Amino acid sequence: MLNDELSHINARLNMGILGSYDPQQIFKCKGTFVGHQGPVWCLCVYSTGDLLFSGSSDKTIKVWDTCTTYKCQKTLEGHDGIVLALCIQGNKLYSGSADCTIIVWDIQTLQKVNTIRAHDNPVCTLVSSHNMLFSGSLKAIKVWDIVGTELKLKKELTGLNHWVRALVASQNHLYSGSYQTIKIWDIRSLECVHVLQTSGGSVYSIAVTNHHIVCGTYENLIHVWDIESKEQVRTLTGHVGTVYALAVISTPDQTKVFSASYDRSLRVWSMDNMICTQTLLRHQGSVTALAVSRGRLFSGAVDSTVKVWTC
Repeated sequence: MLNDELSHINARLNMGILGSYDPQQIFKCKGTFVGHQGPVWCLCVYSTGDLLFSGSSDKTIKVWDTCTTYKCQKTLEGHDGIVLALCIQGNKLYSGSADCTIIVWDIQTLQKVNTIRAHDNPVCTLVSSHNMLFSGSLKAIKVWDIVGTELKLKKELTGLNHWVRALVASQNHLYSGSYQTIKIWDIRSLECVHVLQTSGGSVYSIAVTNHHIVCGTYENLIHVWDIESKEQVRTLTGHVGTVYALAVISTPDQTKVFSASYDRSLRVWSMDNMICTQTLLRHQGSVTALAVSRGRLFSGAVDSTVKVWTC
């Protein structure tokens, strides 16, 4: 695979497409975490980078040591449905499930400390910001104040046209994706301040960089907007299935966006020129989840595994 990638990139260099290219930036699969008994739908990394959490159709959350043993430290059980979303705030892990609940876990003890009946439908996505937790479900986003181990309902954001499968908090804004729409909310006022119209069906994933808003859709497409003007600047093509997840790694020199798709591939995009610089093919099923930490990329898939990628 690596030789194929190098040949592909050399060809593009000869065409003058990529500009300067550093062969040290090739991402390679460094290992695979095996243990789930069903598809992996969500990933989350603790701030220290030592622990990776994965949620699965097997109704469990696995805790992986990513620094020393590279093994599963513990399996967290408590949900009665697929674990669809994971989020960390402080020393608490929040998990959302098809059982319509959010469970609060203490990261230090890896014990369940609370269960909240959050929605009337599956909890598809979670994100935290400003000591609040945001949960997305069918035509609804709920805003929760985090008070110790409790979640206090603060407000429900309405006017959403479909499932909310993507939520991202960046600085003072919340970005939510539903059917052909991204809504931008002011986190302080909890009011919608802008709406981006997309194509390609439902929005499954969102990423925000210093300069761009990026979304992945049901119908293979990745749309890119300028974060200041809110003008669409590019549509990235190449995937042949739903773009389930997006992630960002930024350095002072460059910003890379990673996309994960139903087509079993991950793609690496340079945001300097909006070009795909690498396609990663190691999973045996649709790639459904991404997380980044300290220059490492983690990918979860329907093949029940989590893979680790580094340069």
